[in-house]
Amino acid sequence: MDFRIRQLQCFLTLSDLLHYGKSARALYISQPTLSFQIKSLEEVFGAKLFERTRQHVRLTDAGYAFREYAQTILDTVDAARECISGLHSRLRLRVACGPVGQYILLPAVIRALAAEHPDFELEVIELTTEQQLTRLPEGKVDALLMMPALPISGARFDPICKETIVAMVSTRSPLAARTAISVQDLREQSIIASRLKDCRFHQPFLHSLLAPFGITPSIVEAPQSCSVQFAYAAAGEGIALSTTNMSNCVFPDLVALPFIEELPELQLGLTSMQTNATAAMTIFREVVLKNVAPVRDKRTPHLMPNVVQPAPIAARTLTHPTVRPVILPAARVAVRNVS
Repeated sequence: MDFRIRQLQCFLTLSDLLHYGKSARALYISQPTLSFQIKSLEEVFGAKLFERTRQHVRLTDAGYAFREYAQTILDTVDAARECISGLHSRLRLRVACGPVGQYILLPAVIRALAAEHPDFELEVIELTTEQQLTRLPEGKVDALLMMPALPISGARFDPICKETIVAMVSTRSPLAARTAISVQDLREQSIIASRLKDCRFHQPFLHSLLAPFGITPSIVEAPQSCSVQFAYAAAGEGIALSTTNMSNCVFPDLVALPFIEELPELQLGLTSMQTNATAAMTIFREVVLKNVAPVRDKRTPHLMPNVVQPAPIAARTLTHPTVRPVILPAARVAVRNVS
């Protein structure tokens, strides 16, 4: 079956006006051309669509039956054309966000997008680190927010803030009564870490973090989910290492304790592919960087007052920037046409 969109337009116009002269003028074509288009369409379907006399033009039964289908086809074509023509200007972004981002930065970003760009469609999804490594370059996710830089070829990393490491301890633990914790306390405590299949960097990070203190961590593996790992910690299964800004959030049966020792900070930022120069990505980057102040303002000192501090231990700079201790559970936030 071979027919053209133009033939459907001719058919529908003639079925509305039921006059060849008026239909030809409405379509800006000659009357013989209109007759040819209708005849060609009738040959395609092997049925007469119009009855024509000197005084009248009317639809046949086949014409009435075909009219609804012709209209549906044209409506679909128009919708496809509108969708495709608007793709270049559509403000839509899919983002994976780390725990500090979801709890601290993301609310401000969503508010700003809703106020300044009400047509912006933002979808927030959770991915494990391993999924991030593959899906960002594949274009299945547009950006990684509030996460350390990952070894992704062709990626752009915009630093946002540095985060100090704190210990998330169960309120049932004797350690919870303290105002601070020492790295040496981790000799006798298990540490909750992401499974290697979810994140290849977390457990090596913990080993490199504690190696300068002569400590080999005892690892309790858990899914790469902030809520799950905090649940393990609240249950007394071990200590979860998180960041300063996360200590500003309330988690049942957990207390955040700063470390007495000076530990390396984690650099968090916004990662996208260098080739992603869409309007949506540009706007999102501007909004994120404009709203990082709340993250910095909410930071609390990692050393509590009135804590007697030992002589500083030289903090070793971590050479691998790809580690993040925890991420949030599966959460999907969509902002579409917010006013």
